[in-house]
Amino acid sequence: MASFYGSFDYSVDAKGRVNIPAKFRKALSPEAEDTFIVTYGSENCLEAYPKDVWNKRIADLADHLPRTPENDKWLRFISGTSADSVLDVQGRIILSATQMKYANITKNVTIVGNIKGYIELWDSERYKEYIGATMKDFDTSFYAVEDQLAKMGQSAQV
Repeated sequence: MASFYGSFDYSVDAKGRVNIPAKFRKALSPEAEDTFIVTYGSENCLEAYPKDVWNKRIADLADHLPRTPENDKWLRFISGTSADSVLDVQGRIILSATQMKYANITKNVTIVGNIKGYIELWDSERYKEYIGATMKDFDTSFYAVEDQLAKMGQSAQV
């Protein structure tokens, strides 16, 4: 599975196309078939999963997520708002107008890697605000994660 890290700033063109960093494209497995599945993420960002990672995630959800009204509602929403986007020859994917509206992306986008195998696409100003707020609580979050990992017999320290 691909692991993505780092952040990169780009612009979205008039057709909703945005470059995917070369570093991220090189990390794709052949099974991804140069395709990302773009879906809504938390905090009003978009998440783009390589096709193979998305297929595994969907299979895991289908196998392990119990059927409840709330889960059905969430799955229906995610299924209905997700779209596949194949990298073009210039290494770009297309974001739909609906997706861009959800994430408040108008022109500038920050692409952020996630070590869980997907990338996030943020409106650049929104991402700066988010990171600024996160930095204020970084130590609290850091030690909370360390505490959770210690309880599981793990450590995040590198």
